[in-house]
Amino acid sequence: MDRRPDDLERVRGGEPDGPALATLVHRLALAPPDLVEPTVSASALVADVAVSLDGTVLDRRVLRALDTDLKTAHRAPLVGLVCWLVLDPAVHEAPGVRAAAAGAGGRTGWFLRVVEGVQRVLAGQRPDREWVQDDVAREELARAFCRLGGVLPAGERAETADDRWLAVSSAYQRKVAQSMAVEVARAEELARALAEQRAKEAAAQYANY
Repeated sequence: MDRRPDDLERVRGGEPDGPALATLVHRLALAPPDLVEPTVSASALVADVAVSLDGTVLDRRVLRALDTDLKTAHRAPLVGLVCWLVLDPAVHEAPGVRAAAAGAGGRTGWFLRVVEGVQRVLAGQRPDREWVQDDVAREELARAFCRLGGVLPAGERAETADDRWLAVSSAYQRKVAQSMAVEVARAEELARALAEQRAKEAAAQYANY
């Protein structure tokens, strides 16, 4: 079975010393309720965060592209939560994040990469409010944030982070369930075919007597 059937299959490790997973999960639990409301202006939040991170003023082309992406259901709450995470100094000042941002051309470039990736990978995987109310959902979002940001949670090796991601990834668990269902169906079909063959052989032997 493919161990990486979801949309993070190209991720390979990341910068060490990213934000602590507990910090991300705890901050998600404290997210303002209006961040997961469908009326939130996520593109305005992204623009404000970009200015806050490094003074970047996003041009209209970037904002129009973001508005187009956010027309897809369940994306705006995820983007709002990414903004909430990034604003925490414990997140954007983590050594791994600083290194990843340098490789992305700056904090805003890194931030936009996370925004694009998280909404693409997680949109529709869970009800919007679960991202802040459910323990496993918070960990899934926190780990997706790190992986798509090219960082490893503080204190974790790449192999550990990978295994823990697979344990909480909605996409991966859904693929596992689908693969198991296919295998069960194949086993049942094989069992039926064998039973039919045995029945035919038994009938042939009886006819020869």
